[in-house]
Amino acid sequence: MKDYDINVKGAQNVKVFGTKDNTIVAPSDVRLDSDRNKADIDIKDVSDVKIGIPENAEKIELNITDSKIAVTDLSFEEFEIDGKGEITVEIDGTNGPIDINMIGGTATLIVPEGFSFFTVVKGKNNRIDSDIAEDHSSANKIELNGKDTVLLIRHPSAS
Repeated sequence: MKDYDINVKGAQNVKVFGTKDNTIVAPSDVRLDSDRNKADIDIKDVSDVKIGIPENAEKIELNITDSKIAVTDLSFEEFEIDGKGEITVEIDGTNGPIDINMIGGTATLIVPEGFSFFTVVKGKNNRIDSDIAEDHSSANKIELNGKDTVLLIRHPSAS
């Protein structure tokens, strides 16, 4: 499987982590549809969620509202977060571009010390607030899309 579409409703804390044995880990009361190349994972009304997917994924799309998200030990070609409200995303041990799509919200991205990235702002009235130096040769592109949204990029010590 290469493409993971994850919808989470009602969760405040979400952990997405890489599995080393090519398995998917999800709560027992989840709806999971899969074929050879794609997995759709729908999770509702669970306050704390742990989701494991193979550590080398091509595309991950996460649809979420008002949550804290921890992403660890994953490499990807594309990670798209479609968020609503206020979201906080903390990454550790990740590699690849992250797209954050929101309308009228605030997102905070917490990156580890030494994490190399560059930013791109698209959409209308969006802005990124970061005091961390960018590296335009990095493969870790952080892109903000949508409308009237603020993305704060911080280190763990500053959050």
